[in-house]
Formats: sequence, C-alpha cells, structure tokens
Amino acid sequence: MNAPHRLLRTAVVRAIETSAAAALPPQELMRRAAQAAARRVMARWPAQRVAILCGPGNNGGDGAMLAACLHRLGRAVEVWRLAGGREPADAAQAWRECPPQLLRTGDPDTGALPADRSLLIVDALFGIGLARPLPPQAAQWADWANAHPGDVLALDVPSGLDADTGAAQPHAIVAAETLTFIADKPGLHTLAGPDHAGMVHVDDLGLGHTDAIGFDAPGLVTSGLGALTGPRDHPALFAPRRQDTHKGSFGTVGILAGAPGMTGAALLAGRAALRGGAGKVLVGLAEREPALPCDPLQPELMLRSADSLLDHGEQLGVTAWIAGCGLGDSPHAEAWLTHLLRTMPAVPLVLDADALTLIARSAGLASQLAARGGARVLTPHPREASRLLGADTAAVQADRIAAACEIARRFRAWAVLKGAGSVVASPEGGWTINGSGNPGLATAGTGDVLAGLLGALLAQGLDAASAVRGGVWLHGAAADALAARGVGPIGMTAAEVIDAARALRNGGGIPKPYRGKQK
Repeated sequence: MNAPHRLLRTAVVRAIETSAAAALPPQELMRRAAQAAARRVMARWPAQRVAILCGPGNNGGDGAMLAACLHRLGRAVEVWRLAGGREPADAAQAWRECPPQLLRTGDPDTGALPADRSLLIVDALFGIGLARPLPPQAAQWADWANAHPGDVLALDVPSGLDADTGAAQPHAIVAAETLTFIADKPGLHTLAGPDHAGMVHVDDLGLGHTDAIGFDAPGLVTSGLGALTGPRDHPALFAPRRQDTHKGSFGTVGILAGAPGMTGAALLAGRAALRGGAGKVLVGLAEREPALPCDPLQPELMLRSADSLLDHGEQLGVTAWIAGCGLGDSPHAEAWLTHLLRTMPAVPLVLDADALTLIARSAGLASQLAARGGARVLTPHPREASRLLGADTAAVQADRIAAACEIARRFRAWAVLKGAGSVVASPEGGWTINGSGNPGLATAGTGDVLAGLLGALLAQGLDAASAVRGGVWLHGAAADALAARGVGPIGMTAAEVIDAARALRNGGGIPKPYRGKQK
C-alpha cells in the first residue's frame, strides 16, 4: 500500500515550520513557497494576467515574493497590499524584494481589471493562523474575488476558511485551486472546505517531515495528525476471489431494521449487503408478522420477523450484524436492540440511524455496547452525533474530527461522522477524512446503503480498519462514478449507488472526483 496522504492540524504544521525555519537560511521557506506558487501559475494559467491580494503577515509575504518571481518571468502582475500591524521579518524582506511598480493603491476595482477569465486572482491575504473574522477591507476584497468570473488560486488555505475544521466565514474566498504548503490540512477536505478550496495541491517545500510519522496509533487526535483516504488505500476491496469458494466463504449478514412504513430502509441495506459481496443476507423486519413475504426485486434476501432473526441468528451463522435502518424508537425496537447487544455472539456490528437514537437515550444500551466484544461501527450524521455526545449539532460541526474521535472513545467503537468529507475515527484515537463523494449522496436511503456495504465487508472477513475506511470510500466513489456518467449528482438515488459500488469493486476502477461547478 502507498504511504498515507497525511493531514496535519495547524499546531503540528506550526511546529514543523518553526523547526525548519530555525535550520534554514532566513526567508528560505517563504522563497520556496513563492517558487512553488510561480510554478503552479506558469503551468496552469500560462497566459492570464495576475492580480495578487496580499495580507499583512507571512501569507502576504508569500504573495509579494510570488509577484517578484512572476515579474522576472515576464508575466503581467498587479499587487494589492492590505494595511495591517507589524510585519514579521520574513514578510518585510519579501516586500523589499517586490518591484514597487507592481503595487496598486486603493481597492481592486472591477472597472480597472478585465471582467473575464483572462485574469487570475491569487489569494495571499491570510494563511492558516487566522483566528478572527476577516477585517472589513479584506472581506470586501474577498467578495470582489468571489464575484470575478476568472479563477482564484488560494495560497495555503482560502482566506476565511479554518484549516483545522473546514468552517467558513461569510466572506471566505472560494478558490478554483488551493496550493497548500508543508502538508495538507483537514479543513480543506471536510465541512465547507471542498466548496472553498477547489482542487487541492500540496507542496511540502522540500521538508518531507511528515513521511516519518505514522498515523494509525493511539493519541493521534492530540498530535493533530490524520490522513485523507483515496482509492489506493483500500487494496482489500479489490482482492480477487479464489475459485474454490462457496456462499459460506463470504459471510452472513443479519439486519435488524424496517419498522412499518420504513421497510424500504431495510431492503436498501439488504440489497447493498448482498451486492457488496456477502454470501447470505437475512433481514429481520421490525414487525411481529412481516407483511412482505419477499423482496420482489431482490428475492435472494431472506426476510423474516425481527423476533425470528434474533431467536435464530446464532444458529443461522450470522457473521456480522446491522441494526437501526428504519428500526424505529418504540419500546419493541429498544427490546430488540437490547437482545442483540446482550445475547448475540460478539461478531462485528454496524449501528445506524434509529439504533443510534436508542443508544443515545439509554445509558443501559450505551454500556452494553461499550462492553460488547467484536468490532463496533457507529455511523451518525451530525444530528445523531449531537445526541450521542449530548451536544448541539453546531458544536459537532464546529470540529468534526474532535466529535468523531470523542464518539469513538466514548463507545469504544469505530465512528463514521457522515457529511462532506466524512470523518472516520478509530477506537484507538486515529482519524481519517474520506476523499470521495459528492452532493448526490444527500438523499434518502444512502445511509442505509452505507450500513449495508459496511456490514457486508465485515462479514466477508475484512479487518475493521479496511472495512470501515474502505466501505466509506467505496460508498462515496460509487456516487462519483455515477456523477461522472451524468447520473446525478442532482436526482441520484440510493439504489443507484448500490450497483455503482458493485461495479467499482469488481473493476477496481478509480472514478473521477466530483468537483462541482467552477466559475
């Protein structure tokens, strides 16, 4: 497997930056950043005029040195400099090197610059350290950049975007591309990050410090080190099957789901588990006497009542359980979940939707879950996560990594905090951000499909890390493959994701990532 694509939170980046600066000549890191940005501009925008918006700190110094580099290369460059406080020494030197004829006074004026794509705007206003609202003048410049029809290149992070959390201020820069320095940052890939960062490129400025750091060990939430998962991180998904196999070789999934009116959730999970490669799938509908004798579109699913499945699950050889998809939160649902946690063998377990609600409101169920053996996977969306943590949804979204890691720690389970840039946290404290997926997944039933895929991979014997991280990636990659074919993202359905995931797993294909509509 390739080395992981590491994500570093601000404190770790700052520590690396400080250490490197002490060992290198003055301004060397800033010079390398400017040269990296110049290479990117020359390769991606070889003919455009360039307008660089510079802030008062080191990010602005990067912009000033970039202007000097581009000027030496014969490019048409204009620079606007935001007034501010005392400049760091490196930034002050950068401004001494910037040709004064490139500087413009006042504010950028759309009437004085081309109102088409012949102008590239470079955002060098603020870097990773901005912990306050954008100053009014900076907000005005950002609004101008966002309204311009041409591309914006952000240096390090788009100004107004939190590099750790992906939270975006109201006037935050929306970039077509972001060139980030030293290491990639989690905020570029979760919450509002993908909408503001665009295509992300990383230049480590020749440091390579993160290569020697492992990322899947205890305590990493405090060290601020995680990873972005992509297609090459999940080889177990694409391992060929031996000829000498039978249905028992690939596990049996038991699904406890589907209260009256929610049968579709159970069937989606079941279909996803079956087409995700499980040998057998048993669906225990949350009814005393199921009204549906079989799934007419997937008759291979074996339907029965929840009571029947729980009474015979061990005898039927269930090797992974899924609970919660449309299960409901009735007393019967709570009794069934209690039965599952208390009496079923400690095989892998995926809890979704209503099962999470039940766990959140019952200390007894939460204790049984934490004490249960075997791999445990919780797949909350932000509101479900808020219930599990006893917090509000805004607090969860304010730091999705911390929220996912706290759920994993509290319940001794794998936690998948769903959303843009789903966060996967391990019971030991490691975290990753999923690099696949698009807005087509924002529709009913896709969470049931994810639960089914995770249960199928666990039933087939994949270790928990491969099953959870790989299943979350596969789910998003299936949506990306559909979008690449024009099936969505608008109007994409959960059922369509199932077959796309099956096709990817069999073909080992790598879909194009969804990037949305760029200006």
